[in-house]
Amino acid sequence: MIAGQGDSVGDPVGSGIVLAVAFAYFLCGCVALAAQGASLLALHAFAAFVVLSVVSASNQLVPVLTGARPLPPRGVLTMAAPFAAGFALLLAAFAGAGGLFPAAGILLLAGAALWSVWTVARIARAPLEGQTRAAVTIAAAAFLVAAGLGAAMALALGGRAAPGLLALAPAHASLAVVAFASTLIVAISYRFVPMFALAHTDEGRWTRSAQWLVAGAGVLGAAAAAWPAWQRAAFALAVVAALAAMAVHLRTLRARLRKRLDVSLRYAAAAWVSAVAAGLCAVAATWRPGAGSSAVALAVLGWLALSIIGYAFKIVGFLAWEHARRVAPDASLPPLGEAVPMRAANAALALLAVGALAVAAALGAAPGLLRSAAAVYAAGGVSAVVILWSVAWRYVGARA
Repeated sequence: MIAGQGDSVGDPVGSGIVLAVAFAYFLCGCVALAAQGASLLALHAFAAFVVLSVVSASNQLVPVLTGARPLPPRGVLTMAAPFAAGFALLLAAFAGAGGLFPAAGILLLAGAALWSVWTVARIARAPLEGQTRAAVTIAAAAFLVAAGLGAAMALALGGRAAPGLLALAPAHASLAVVAFASTLIVAISYRFVPMFALAHTDEGRWTRSAQWLVAGAGVLGAAAAAWPAWQRAAFALAVVAALAAMAVHLRTLRARLRKRLDVSLRYAAAAWVSAVAAGLCAVAATWRPGAGSSAVALAVLGWLALSIIGYAFKIVGFLAWEHARRVAPDASLPPLGEAVPMRAANAALALLAVGALAVAAALGAAPGLLRSAAAVYAAGGVSAVVILWSVAWRYVGARA
């Protein structure tokens, strides 16, 4: 489906550049986690990875899935620039340059406003995928609110606003991780899973309930940040949403034509398990606050990162293939299905999955093992990035 609709992608080079910057932030997060342990710098490096990956992927996926018009040439670079610069300033601020917090917050809020408004405007009159468009709209609205809360906290950290605004952190996290990023991943999974499994799926009335449940869980978690009982209900709802989506995807996979599970789906399977584990830890954290750090690790390192990396094997390959096709239309290009070295990708997945679980366990019960666990995760992260580079180079390098 993706490869068959390449003309919907206005700028594969721009999307590829933004995705490369996203993975540079991912490597930064891996290094910071291994070197410093759990820190706000490492957490926000991974946040930069997630946000820039969404900006890059949406440049391709929004037109393909919804029929919306693509961005003009280099438009994706314009969308990504405030995020790339804002997160760079934010990481520098967490590294010690505290005076940069206000500028970082303003840049990130401006980027969120630009991307959210433009994305919603693009899909408002798109002809396809009404439920996907509605989910993207909700996610974009949650992202904008989360960015506003983040900007307020950045001003507080920089001494430009009341320190009490830092109490917005739980609401900010719930909107950013659950209502924004998780809603998007759940929504596109309803198209990616059958696409990558070569399976037909008949959607019933409740098939897409998970994307609405996860969006509701994120909003409820943000609104009820000061009430543990309501937060418990929000996180329990997120677990139900993950299990509901998994049930739909398992039914799809049982009807697949491709016997061997696609590499992207292997990463997705590990990501969904991480999502359920993260939700359970978040529920536990309403009684035992120490479990909150484990929930964040599983959500960010497991659920979000594994989902993005797994789907990136397809997205990177397609962007490189599309660029090579445009540069040399008559060239003989290897099929996308053979571009990913499976053994290496599976090894990277094992390191990432074990590393995410180990980091979560160390944060919850054995802090002394955190650096070792982070090193395992970082090894998987570096391996995955090297594989992605090799996939891109297989097409781009051949045409250079």
